[in-house]
Amino acid sequence: MKRKKGLSPLIAAVILIAATMIIAGILAAWASKFVSEELERAAVVSGGAECFGAKFELRSGTYSDRTLTLILDNRKSTDLYLTNLFLVYSNTVETKSLNTTLKGNEIKPITAENVEPDFLTGEVKTSCPDVSLYFTYDQVT
Repeated sequence: MKRKKGLSPLIAAVILIAATMIIAGILAAWASKFVSEELERAAVVSGGAECFGAKFELRSGTYSDRTLTLILDNRKSTDLYLTNLFLVYSNTVETKSLNTTLKGNEIKPITAENVEPDFLTGEVKTSCPDVSLYFTYDQVT
């Protein structure tokens, strides 16, 4: 009777390891391309690369003598261009132009004059479509 010889265990192990490495390389290349495309798409959706990861907060606020003062804290290193302040009243919305820059990691006061005392909420808008700050009257009195 003739004995058939198969692959030696060492050769089989080398082939399995090589196949695994090839598959891992293909998956890594695909994942790298996928992640970079998604990050690029997210930057476009949020207003551009300069808006990616932008965030700012209301540190404090005061309202006195028809003057609204907001202390804004830019929590990231991205500069933010503040465009408008919207004040919502029970029957109308008032817009105040800000046109100022809140530099990265900066804390800055923003003042709006001639603000009626009965506003309910407010919102500071930036040039980045998805980056804004919402606040209520109770937060600034």
